[in-house]
Amino acid sequence: MTGMIPSWTWSAGRVAALGAFLFAAPALAGETREPIVVELFTSQGCSSCPQADKFVGELQSRHDVIALSFSIDYWDYIGWRDTLASHENTLRQEAYSKVLASHQVYTPEMVIDGDEDVPGNQRDNALQIIEKCKREDIAERIPVGLRVVGDDIEVALGAGPHRDATVWLAHTLDSRTVNIGSGENRGRIITYHNVVRSFAAVGKWSGSALSLRLPIKGQPGENSDGIVVWVQSGAMGQILGAAQLKLPPK
Repeated sequence: MTGMIPSWTWSAGRVAALGAFLFAAPALAGETREPIVVELFTSQGCSSCPQADKFVGELQSRHDVIALSFSIDYWDYIGWRDTLASHENTLRQEAYSKVLASHQVYTPEMVIDGDEDVPGNQRDNALQIIEKCKREDIAERIPVGLRVVGDDIEVALGAGPHRDATVWLAHTLDSRTVNIGSGENRGRIITYHNVVRSFAAVGKWSGSALSLRLPIKGQPGENSDGIVVWVQSGAMGQILGAAQLKLPPK
């Protein structure tokens, strides 16, 4: 839930010591080193969504993309209550509708790098936008590093051009297969990938190198096995950097 923000501490001076995991992957010529973030707003009650849900699984296997599934709740009334949905996910999508050029709320909506949207079942169009972001956003990207330290996650953010940005953290589930019993997808068995189980704003970044130490656990009772952190201009603007980490088995 976005309303529950975990406690966090920060220190700019400690970032240099985290360089070993902050700069692990070399950049390819003409590409951003930091991955492009793709957010799919989807619903188990949406007959147009399964193709997009499958596409997220494809994107999840790429090293240059972090693909997230945000299940929304506004289609629950048409015959099937989405078992992965939260109203907080819906509110995030509604916030995007106020800043994106389309000014729409729909499923399956795919928001790419925080500043452009496309129907998530339009695979070719989405891939073209991802490639465009990789070429055009190089100067804007900042490095983000993650590592497990005891019961915490340590986040290292590199320096970059000054701006006011929000640091977000999500607890994710690698995959979840759902047997849908009614509604538009009745009888279908659909697998959802990199499912956001909870997320929160956990800090601010203004251009200086920064480290945060955050609790590794998500919301009580939630089942998650991954962490994603991203830095977003303002609150709902362009994504400047991101990283994900698979958590060790409990």
